[in-house]
Amino acid sequence: MKKKAFFRVQHFLFLCCSLILLLSSCRRPGTVLYGGMTPGSSPTQTPGSSPTVLPQTATPTPGTPVDAISATLQEQTARIQQIMQGMSLDQKLGQLILVEYLGNSYQGSGLQEMITQQDVGGFMYQESNHNFAAPDDSVNNVAAISQQAMQDAHIPLLIATDQEGGLVNRLYIFHGYLPSAQEMGASGNPQVAQQQGSQSAKWLQQLGINTDLAPVVDVQTVTPPILESRMFGSDPQSVATYAGAFLNGLQTNGVIGCLKHFPGLGAVTSDPHAGLPIVDRSMAQLDQIDLAPYQMMIAKDSPGMIMATDVLMPAIDPNLPAELSPKAIDGVLRGQLGYNGVVITDGLYMAGISDRWTLGQAAVLSIMAGDDIVEGPYTPSLVASVIAAFKQAIQQGQLSVGRIDQSVQRILLLKMQYGLLK
Repeated sequence: MKKKAFFRVQHFLFLCCSLILLLSSCRRPGTVLYGGMTPGSSPTQTPGSSPTVLPQTATPTPGTPVDAISATLQEQTARIQQIMQGMSLDQKLGQLILVEYLGNSYQGSGLQEMITQQDVGGFMYQESNHNFAAPDDSVNNVAAISQQAMQDAHIPLLIATDQEGGLVNRLYIFHGYLPSAQEMGASGNPQVAQQQGSQSAKWLQQLGINTDLAPVVDVQTVTPPILESRMFGSDPQSVATYAGAFLNGLQTNGVIGCLKHFPGLGAVTSDPHAGLPIVDRSMAQLDQIDLAPYQMMIAKDSPGMIMATDVLMPAIDPNLPAELSPKAIDGVLRGQLGYNGVVITDGLYMAGISDRWTLGQAAVLSIMAGDDIVEGPYTPSLVASVIAAFKQAIQQGQLSVGRIDQSVQRILLLKMQYGLLK
């Protein structure tokens, strides 16, 4: 079957699923279904095995029968709808949040409360938050936290970190120095990136981590680059080739990958952590440079997630940072580039956002823009503020339950495709 036919099939299914979700959102919430798991059990993904990943775009995996893809998608969607019918609004809103935590106490940090009482969809290990401080500087101790968190969760968690290599090497304390994206790109051999992605996936799984917020697909076009050695190269094709190899190494070994930082930080001249950078390029230039790796990789590599960031690109939206902009997310990423998968924000505590909006305000704007997961809350009180903001936005008509269901479906579908949700 031709690609256009697949496009029609997949989008027909998507529209049908969306209609069913809108109708089912009126149902009275009941008991959460655990995705085929007994409470307290951990989902399993055999290390080294390939997840059942369906294309997130209109382009099928070469050689994959369209009928088989459609049948699998229908089965998974039906199961997800069954789960969602048993979820309360609070539980659905929790799925839209990926938290951090401070220190290395599972209970004392509030992480356990965020998981058991607030039903967050996942959490992120950050070395800068001292999550790997002694005694949690061993593989076994971190794995024990991951396992406990997964057992406590009503719905299996995305457990994440941002393992890139080089300057952003969360595995350093366990496995020492690993090559940067710049070094991988300079090797002249994409297999180097593939092998590092594969090895990183295996090491991450030993820690109980199932999601890597990597690779970076920014195209370096200024010198010196703000991101330093975190980029694979200075032309879109090289970036797509090496980042694609790293991504495939992750995802074929059962770890969800995430392209970042959409729509691109390769031309910024200021630190996004300290303020809102501006990239003043024409739309034609953005298409040729910054957006080109996404165009190539969405079609070819089926990235599990894409991270949007806080950068202002006037050619796309002169008023809002990309991660808060419907023009950038629903317009460019989903509409122009055809990405139907999970979109996560960058840390909403970064100065480019927090200088202008509260965490709750930014979270609401993110979902309105087309993002699915907000990243940044790190205490139960911050999670509560985000959930309260979501509820207020629903009451005021800024968000609908149908829009929330759309994101929850994408998130649960991703979890199911990677064997986290049964």
